[in-house]
Amino acid sequence: MYAAQPTKPTPPPLVVGIDFHDTLQPASAEVFVNAVRRANRLHAAAILVNLSSPGGMSVSADRMTAAMRSSQTPIIVWLGTGDSRVSGEALRLVAEADVVLMNKSSFLTPLWTETPRRQRPVDRSTGSQQLTVALADALRRHGRRLDAVDELSSGIHWFNAVDAQPMGLIDGTAEKQADVLRFLRDTGYRKNGIHQKVDLTHAHVEYDRPSPQTDLLLALMNPNLCVLLLTLGLLLIYLEINTPGVVVPGSAGVLLVLLAVYSLTRLPLTGTGVSLCVLAIALMVLEATTSRHGWFATAGVVCMVLGLGWLVNGPLPALQVSWGTAIGAGVGFGGVTAALMVLGLEARRSKVRTGSDAMLGWLAIAQTPLAPEGHILVRGELWRARLTSKDSAVAAGDHVKVLRADGMLLEVTAVPLASSLEQPGIGNA
Repeated sequence: MYAAQPTKPTPPPLVVGIDFHDTLQPASAEVFVNAVRRANRLHAAAILVNLSSPGGMSVSADRMTAAMRSSQTPIIVWLGTGDSRVSGEALRLVAEADVVLMNKSSFLTPLWTETPRRQRPVDRSTGSQQLTVALADALRRHGRRLDAVDELSSGIHWFNAVDAQPMGLIDGTAEKQADVLRFLRDTGYRKNGIHQKVDLTHAHVEYDRPSPQTDLLLALMNPNLCVLLLTLGLLLIYLEINTPGVVVPGSAGVLLVLLAVYSLTRLPLTGTGVSLCVLAIALMVLEATTSRHGWFATAGVVCMVLGLGWLVNGPLPALQVSWGTAIGAGVGFGGVTAALMVLGLEARRSKVRTGSDAMLGWLAIAQTPLAPEGHILVRGELWRARLTSKDSAVAAGDHVKVLRADGMLLEVTAVPLASSLEQPGIGNA
């Protein structure tokens, strides 16, 4: 008789966890969509999204909700962090989930809880209507009630768990992750019109962790950081131009500028902001080429500050450049740019003197007696010199001043000791 073969233990079901505590923008949407696709490839039993978000761009919300709708794996959205809040376009993730649970200290808040700058009434009305339609469609497909849709899209009421559950916005409450898993065992979920239950009390929850490169990209989606990196990168490039051969500042500056430009182009830039920045550069060039006593430079700095402040028109203050950052970066970058342009033009306009002409006006020390010819030390160089006719002789070690150059011969005059001590630029200093 053959011995009975031992049976392999059944592995616990896999639940893929996603911590999403960010604004809705292209980089965070990419991370979310990739995590949902990975969970489906692994045939996970469920996807658990620990959500807290002030909202963000509707385009990113479209992409994230599309991934949720196409997912074969049930998706649980849980507002599990204490005092967490979901607002605006992020409410669409709540409405699109197969199961929605809330911590008792978390909130669902209306679309315009954080109002962006320069928002026109027509934009506010259009955004509220679009969100109302999207929420109503998602809630209807998941069999939830629509009583609070208008209040969430355009009202002022904050819904905690106690308020949200009777209104049909959520399915229940859960204080801990274990409570979430027990909910699916005891109450179940509804997907594609079918009610199901699944026992996940012993499931292995594996959180999807972004790579360091992804973390860097997410950090760069902060408009304030982008502006600061852009400004710092350009200043480093200026440093490389003024000190050629150093290489490191220039390389670092180009890298920072590329990172900032890549991130800014993924955010909703405004034509007004870009135009004002270009105008600021043009005004600084005019200041460098004309003598206007700083008027063009001042106007350029003002345009730079306004351009940076209006550069990104996100739907949230978190997706806009703060005025503090705009003023600091605009004044710093604009001031340095204007100063360098003016100094560069003055340097080009000034006559370059080399050889013996470069010695004119300098103080020197006689290395040999001048009677009337001899040698002097000026600017660290030994030159042949001749006294002017009014001076009879100068002893070695006395001070003289270069008056003119006759080829490679310098004409000098004696300088009293007291007068020489008051003069800068002595040759052997």
